[in-house]
This record gives sequence, C-alpha cells and structure tokens, in this order.
Amino acid sequence: MNNDDLFKKGDVFGRRYEVLDLLGKGGFGVVYLVHDRHLKILVALKTFRDEFLADPKARDAFKKESLLWVSLENHPHILAAQLVNETNGRLFVSMDYIAPDAQGRVSLHDHLISTNGPLDANQALGWAIQFCLGMEHAQTHGIKCHRDIKPSNILITQDYTLKIADFGLAAAAAKAWDKSDSRCNSVETSEGAIGFAFSVTRTEGRMRCGTPGYMAPEVYRCESADLRSDIYSFGLVLWQMATGSRVPPFIVPYHGDIETYLLGVYRQQMAEKLQILQDPLGLIIERCLRAVPSERYRSFQELRGALESVWNQRTGTEYPIPQVEEKTADFWSNKGSALCALGQYDESIKCYDNALENNPHHKSAWNGKGIALNHLSRLEEAIECYDKVLEIDPGCADAWNNKGVILDALRRFREALICYNTVLVIDSQHVSIWVNKGNTLNTLRRHEEAIHCFDNELAINPRCTEAWSNKGVALGKLGLHENAIVCYDKALEIDPQFTSAWNNQAISFLALGQHEKAIGCLDKLLAINSQNAKAWSGKGYTLNKVRRYEEALYCLEKALEIDSRCANTWYNKGDALKELRQYDNAIDCYDKALAIDPRLAVAWYGKAQSKAATGYALDAIRTLRKFLKLVPPADPDNIATVRQWLRNLESKGI
Repeated sequence: MNNDDLFKKGDVFGRRYEVLDLLGKGGFGVVYLVHDRHLKILVALKTFRDEFLADPKARDAFKKESLLWVSLENHPHILAAQLVNETNGRLFVSMDYIAPDAQGRVSLHDHLISTNGPLDANQALGWAIQFCLGMEHAQTHGIKCHRDIKPSNILITQDYTLKIADFGLAAAAAKAWDKSDSRCNSVETSEGAIGFAFSVTRTEGRMRCGTPGYMAPEVYRCESADLRSDIYSFGLVLWQMATGSRVPPFIVPYHGDIETYLLGVYRQQMAEKLQILQDPLGLIIERCLRAVPSERYRSFQELRGALESVWNQRTGTEYPIPQVEEKTADFWSNKGSALCALGQYDESIKCYDNALENNPHHKSAWNGKGIALNHLSRLEEAIECYDKVLEIDPGCADAWNNKGVILDALRRFREALICYNTVLVIDSQHVSIWVNKGNTLNTLRRHEEAIHCFDNELAINPRCTEAWSNKGVALGKLGLHENAIVCYDKALEIDPQFTSAWNNQAISFLALGQHEKAIGCLDKLLAINSQNAKAWSGKGYTLNKVRRYEEALYCLEKALEIDSRCANTWYNKGDALKELRQYDNAIDCYDKALAIDPRLAVAWYGKAQSKAATGYALDAIRTLRKFLKLVPPADPDNIATVRQWLRNLESKGI
C-alpha cells in the first residue's frame, strides 16, 4: 500500500487513533495529526515507508533504535515521543503535536522560507544554544548522533522554543535497511528545493544515510558517523540562519542521479570554498564546517560554550539555561512503558516502582508493571498488580482485560472469561477484548461462540488481522476449511507479514489435501522468518505426505537446528528416514521423540514398523506391548491401530 493512501480524515485505526489531518510527507513516510483516544490529546503520528520495513528483522531493528528516542527523559529542547507502536504490520511513532504559529510556521525550515533575509541575530543565536542543549541531553542518554540534522527536523513552538525532532530515526532507518533482505540499493524521496527529503544508499555493503546537502564529508565516504558529523550538519543550519538562505551552502543541480549529485556536493565540501561571515558567529560556523572531523568542535557542549560567549558579548547577559522538569510519577511510568516496549522488562519494572514510590495510587504504573511481569512469566505477581489497579478503580477495563490474559495463560479459562465479560460491561468496544474472549473460547472448544466474538471485533475494526486469523482457526476446528482460508486471505491482505495467518492457512490447505498450496504458505512464512522452527517442521511433514522424503529431511533438520526439543519433528524425521529405508536412523529419531514425549503414539508405531522391517519382530512386539501396558494413548484410533499391528505380528508365531 502506498503511504499516501494509507489513511484519510476520519479513519480510526488501532481502535485508538482518529485521523484529523495530514501534516506532511517526507523521506521516511507520512505524518498525521490524530486524536489519541486513550490519552485524550492531539498527537503527531509518523508511519514509515514499506521499503524501510520490508521484513521482521528490519522492523525489529527500526523499533529498537527508534525506541531510544521514546525512552529519553523529558527535555525542553527535544520533541517528546510517547511510543513506538506496531499496528497491522506497520510501525508508528507517536510524538507531541506542535501547532503552527499565526503564520503557519512549525519548523525552522518554515521560518527560513518566510523570512526575507537573515533571521534575527539574537533569536538565531538563542535557538543555536537551545539546539546544543538538546543534543547534549540526548548524547548523555545513549543517542550517539542524530544523523539527519536539517531545518525541517528542528521545530519551533508558538513561544519560540526550539525542539529537535526525528531523534535517531535516520540511524534506525539505516539499521533497518541493513537488516532487511531487500536487494534495492537506494531509497530516495524528492521534496523541496534541494531535490530530496531523505535518502539511503548501499554501495558494496556500506550504508550511507541522511539528507543530501546536509551530510558531512565522512558520511558521503561511508565512514562511521559520530557527533562531529552532527556538528558539521548543524554548522550548515547555522549558516542558513545567519544568511537567511533557504538551502544549504553546498548545492549542485540534481539531474536524477543521486550518486552524481552527492559527489558534486562532496567535492564542494572538500574544497572548503565557502564565504564565511566576518564576525564571531562566522568563525564558529567555519570551525563546524571543516572537512576534517578532528578539526571541528569536539562536542556540542564545546560548541555551546562558543555560542554563549557570542551571546554574552552581544547582550551583556548570561544565556538562561532552562531547568529540566522534576521527574514525576507520570514521567517514570512513561519511561517504564518505553523500556517495556524495548524488551528491557527488569529496567521497566524499576521505573514503575519509582513511579509508585512517588504515587502509590498510579494506575498506569501498576498496570504497566503487570505487563512487564507478564513478559517475565511472573504471572501471579502480574495478577497482584492488576488487582492493585482494581482496588483503586474497579471500573478500569485495561486491568480487567490484562488480568484475563494472565488467567488464560494460567489455564484458568473460566476466571478469564469472567474478567472479559466484566470489561464488556464497562466498555464493549475496548481494544482487543472481543479477540481475547474469542481466543479463550477457542481454547475451550466453544468455536461457534468464539466466531461470534471475532465477528463483533471485525464489526468495530474490519482491519483487525488477529480477529480474521483466529476466526479462521475457529472455522477450521469446525471443519469449515474453505471459509477459514477466506479469513486468512483477509488477514494477509491487511498484513502480508502476518506469520500466524500463513501458518494457519497452511494447516487448512493440508486438511483439504491441497499439499502444494500448504507448502506455498509455509514458504511465504519462511521468507518472512527463516528461523521459524514450526514452519520448517510443518513443511517437512507436508513433504512427507507427498513422498518428497529427501526434501522433507532437509526441512526437518532445519527445524531441529532451531528447536531440538520438538517431539513431532523428530517423529516426522523418523518417518522420512523409514520411507527411505534408513531404519536404524529412523529408530534413533523415534527414540528421541519418545524421550521428549513418551505418549506420542505415532512414534511408538513408527519405531515398531522400523524394528519389524529390520527383522527385529520380537523387539517390535515388545515395543507395542510396553507401550500398551505403560502409556496407553488417549486416541482410540491409535489404540486400534497398535492392537491390530500387534495381532498381526503375534499371528506369525513370534
């Protein structure tokens, strides 16, 4: 789907965000103004281009890097990002919304294009100092460099406070692109007077990212970027503020070839033929723009010292350094949420505990702590957290829902249903409640009721991939595999990367005897995640069914490399070897399967067949008798099969 067509005004997605307007388009993707129904505030929501996030490895790399921005402590000169969220296979970053001023300006770029000549000298100098303060804060909190400093990523509030945006997203995009399996060598977006908004190029395995015209020379050479590269980029921005130029100083005509364009800019940078302003600020800009990184300022703190010296000379006053806000319970709770999303569950719990020390009745902190404990499989402790929330607010639908999820994981299904039904009384449109209840009903084999729940979810949110996929599971359990496949198709139309839907669709095709289509689904899944042991095992099983035993063995061995504790995989490998008449190897596989699951009837039967085929009929009889005596299978069909086989052997007089 093209990002331009993703959402329109009035759309609601994720059961949380209502789209109010399109704020802009850039190299990464699209930014929307939305109403966050949970927080009841306006936020800016950025979603990302398909090229950057083509597979799960790329999405995970992007999410990890971009969450560093979310986890930054509050600072007056950094645009706050609340969360990174994945919905329907797309990543979104939710940020504070900066409203435009009376002239429609919201970024430094807007101020530059609306001003005839240089910006007010003191205003520009103050903004430069504020920028340095924001960068210093970010670098002391784990972000080494921004990598896409330019006027459009520097926002200006209505009270003329500077805030740095898109923190770390260029690095995130580069890492995502590097992790992806895409064979494309570049991504570029045309925009504005320069020619593009953003580009990523990969040459001979090396990555180059940033906005053409704002890259430091070493970035063009694909060398490591660091804070001195950011200082170079900001030197270009300083030059624009001082001169009033709408474009950076090193610029060449763009004729459709990004490499030629970048080479032209690079040659101008290395020539260092820039007319520098003959004043103290000009000398600062000149040092920022030196081609050799070691000759630039060593840090933004050092650069700020030089800028403050100019401020003191011009105004006769010290520049007022803003105080960072006190860390409130809300701050600690939000940071805990960010760390939890990063998978740093122990660290997130420490943040939630700090929040609760400040405010023992902070519902979001108790709820978030429960989520983190759930990820650590500390389920009983998680329930205690949700019970704390419900002591504070018995009508908290989130806590009832989350408690239900834990009870479901503990196989306390009827208690889970009580929680879900309580949520439905409070809010029948609560996010994921119908899906969660449907999943529990599926587990209880109440499939018709489960389908009713999934249909309720889809009436509210027709793009809920989990509801479509799990409705397919319920239909499959009822033997309605054709209908199930339609549901999986719906889920995959929304999110082609939804691995569970590919796996479940393969199961339905297999049940219909359409083995090649089942294999096709599993190949799609493995293209998304080549480390999915269940998919390799399922493909091996299906290949066994169509007597492609050598191919089956390859798949089953791949599965066992990833997960050697799956009894069914060992059994299926044993079956492939048995059909290839490698009976001793087959027996070894059956033994491994039975060591994991002694109740796996088919493995006992396969072992007996292999024993008999190698002339060890007595061993085959002993195997069958031992199995029937010690571990009778629950499946009557298996019992009948084993007994018939035993009678056949015994009738030969053994």
